[in-house]
Amino acid sequence: MDSFYDNESVTKYLEYMAYLNTISFCLLSGCGITKSIMDKKSKYSDITINLALYKKATPQYQDKPANYYSFNTYLWKDKKVKRTISPLVQALSIISMNLTARKILDGSFSIKNGEEIAYYLAYASVAQLNFMYDNLSRENLLYSSKHKIDVFGKDNMEIDEMSLDLLPQYYACEAAALTQNLLDKTRYYLKLNPNSKKAVDYLLPDLCHIAIKDALYTSSRTLCQICDSLLNIYEYTDISRALVYNTINILGLELCERITSKGEILRVPDDTKISSFFTILMSLSTLSRLYLLCGFPNYLSNSITLYNVLKQYWNEEEGLYLKSEDNSIEYSIKEIGGIFSSLKNFRRCAEGSYIYDLDRMISTSFKNMILKSGIFINQSYPILDDETINLPKTVNTSKKSPPVFLERIEYKRSKARFKVIDEYFHADHSLWTSRQLL
Repeated sequence: MDSFYDNESVTKYLEYMAYLNTISFCLLSGCGITKSIMDKKSKYSDITINLALYKKATPQYQDKPANYYSFNTYLWKDKKVKRTISPLVQALSIISMNLTARKILDGSFSIKNGEEIAYYLAYASVAQLNFMYDNLSRENLLYSSKHKIDVFGKDNMEIDEMSLDLLPQYYACEAAALTQNLLDKTRYYLKLNPNSKKAVDYLLPDLCHIAIKDALYTSSRTLCQICDSLLNIYEYTDISRALVYNTINILGLELCERITSKGEILRVPDDTKISSFFTILMSLSTLSRLYLLCGFPNYLSNSITLYNVLKQYWNEEEGLYLKSEDNSIEYSIKEIGGIFSSLKNFRRCAEGSYIYDLDRMISTSFKNMILKSGIFINQSYPILDDETINLPKTVNTSKKSPPVFLERIEYKRSKARFKVIDEYFHADHSLWTSRQLL
């Protein structure tokens, strides 16, 4: 076995990759609707941030950076960009920027000019949150929108009323709660507008009641994703604390009821359909977090059951893969994010021999799925090209591209080789992954 990466190092490496992914797309890319900031006190010039982000983009710089201290240096090419602005992408962007800013401010990330960058992350979080609740909402719920520019060059937003989805409402409330908490802690002179404040003050309690009422009929995947989002609100803020705590336990206990002794997860009660591998990952991650928070034995016992299922997909040479028999295995960065999120959270509540096996699984999977796969491109630090974060070398280091996670890769077992099969930046998947890793 070649070089071994301990759990602490892998966690730190993945956090830095998530940081690079977040700052490259959410703050600097220009892939969406942008806004210029006039700040004469800043070291940076041409400060432009994203107000709204497109769902899918080609991660490649327009030009070679002429001024490393210019935000506009890092704009992406806008060819083949689908101009869909979704509440899910907006919310995940805001959450990822929030978590990144917190790690900069608490010293977890040692970054030159970190306090200034943290401020811009907070500024962009507020701007994107306000844009979302002002432009994507109708009767307090959020919808996707098409961004169009008319013949006079004026921005036009067309809401897709058929795009209503319940899950983004929870992520959007999480984004609002975390942003308000960040502003309260930092005393930044930034404010949420009235529509954004409603999400914190009024919409979150309604969503908790909906989650409780519909728990029995909600799919297992959505159940643990809602619970995971509410867990972040509970752990990072004091908003509706008793209600959120009650809600996450109702959802968590309902999820436990669906897990069989073999580790299969019923999609809904009294259903013959079994949930997907990704749902197993999400359930393991969420139940591990619930055990760490609440200490209920049922959460730990079911986490162990799911971990034993996950372990069946691991071997010493290849790490963890989504299938155990196919020669060609495809998976996305979201599935990879789910793997590392579940392993990280389960390791925090595991003991004894589990630790040894988990560390080997984490190390081998990191070497294969991240370093050898080519799914993460570039090592350079955005904004300050003369400063490089110390990361293990990946096989994909083109400086024409921003440092982000690509969408999809394929592994050929017969050749023991990886191939990037989708070089797009899929914002839903990559930002969700950043949220999990941060």
